Amino acid sequence: MTVEVKLPSVPLLVAVSGGCDSMVLAHLLYEAGHDIIIVHVHHGLRAESDAEAQSIQGWSQARQLDFRMTRLEWTDETATQEKCRSRRYAFFQEVMRETGRDQLVLAHHRDDQLETLLIQLLRGEAHIDGIPVVRPFAHGQIHRPLLTYTKQQLYDYAAEHQVAWHEDATNAETKYLRNQIRHQVMPVLAALRPGYEAATVRAAMLRHEQKQEHLAYVAALVKDWTTEQGLPLKNVLQLPSDFRRLVLRVLVPDAELTPNDYNRFLTLLRVDMPSGEVYYGNWRIQRTYGYLTCVPCPVRHSVPEPFEVGERLGTYYYGEQMVRFSRATTGIPFSAIRFPLTVRPPLPGDRIQLAVGTKKVSRILMDAKVPRTLRTQIPVVVDATGQVLAVIGHRIAIFGSFELLAESGLMIEW
Repeated sequence: MTVEVKLPSVPLLVAVSGGCDSMVLAHLLYEAGHDIIIVHVHHGLRAESDAEAQSIQGWSQARQLDFRMTRLEWTDETATQEKCRSRRYAFFQEVMRETGRDQLVLAHHRDDQLETLLIQLLRGEAHIDGIPVVRPFAHGQIHRPLLTYTKQQLYDYAAEHQVAWHEDATNAETKYLRNQIRHQVMPVLAALRPGYEAATVRAAMLRHEQKQEHLAYVAALVKDWTTEQGLPLKNVLQLPSDFRRLVLRVLVPDAELTPNDYNRFLTLLRVDMPSGEVYYGNWRIQRTYGYLTCVPCPVRHSVPEPFEVGERLGTYYYGEQMVRFSRATTGIPFSAIRFPLTVRPPLPGDRIQLAVGTKKVSRILMDAKVPRTLRTQIPVVVDATGQVLAVIGHRIAIFGSFELLAESGLMIEW
């Protein structure tokens, strides 16, 4: 059995779990003479994991390869597949920063590709395109050179070349959707339509090629459109919805994006407000008066000082965030508030009045994925009674329908 991998001749990080797939990958790259560092994540969930980690470390040391490992701790926290994945990739990024290597190699194979395509279909995701062979990650790329090989082909290679590996007993369970598809759905599909696997994977690869072409096109548009004020919102809104999603990918190329992340971005574009912001990892995308800007989240070690705003109103700054108060024919009716106003950080128990009921300010910031370390930097406006009037960058309180009342209102802008 012959398995070939095509990778750039640069220093690599190779993620090795100890299973057949990753051990075959490590063996192939070592035999081909690649400069590799082995990285392993001990999830701390199975008794067998200690022996597996020692085995991988021993394999690496026998070949004089650098070995990096982390053990995940789950004190007072439930380990879910998503949390495991998130922590796993965070460790990979950490090792990339420490070593200066920017190419990570993973051992996903054709069966993984098929499972992912079916999961995307069952979840009703907008893009059913599976796993990319190469994609941006951190300050470099992820490579998956085994995507064209089946699990059985990797088993055959391991047997022929005496590659030792460990079987994770949880792979046989049907607790998770991926395992249900693997054991219950894919065998049925293979019986109904023999050879569907190759055709399905080929279609996914063509979809990826098209996506890369579209991404390059959108990237060129974003570059041409961007001015000193930012990216004109009107230009983005002229694009088809698929291309609007790609605008987000252009703005934050190194972020791990989920379908919900794309939906939050599309909502930011549609919201009938002059301003708003969303966070993706260490990036903040802000919508201000018809323009989008994308900047790194500032690292601050102190919380801006609260301040009061009297009835003369005006423009103020909470740290670097501008907040403007003015009188207008719309806004929050002055009869519903008491001066002075206070601009301060969010406090436990803060709730804001919405069209139906109230909502915790902390939940608004969590839903917007504002990093926990940055939430104290988000200004909250309250009146003299303590009622929340605005969460700057996110929400303005709604005190009922006041359109027909003949009174001026408080306009809060940012």
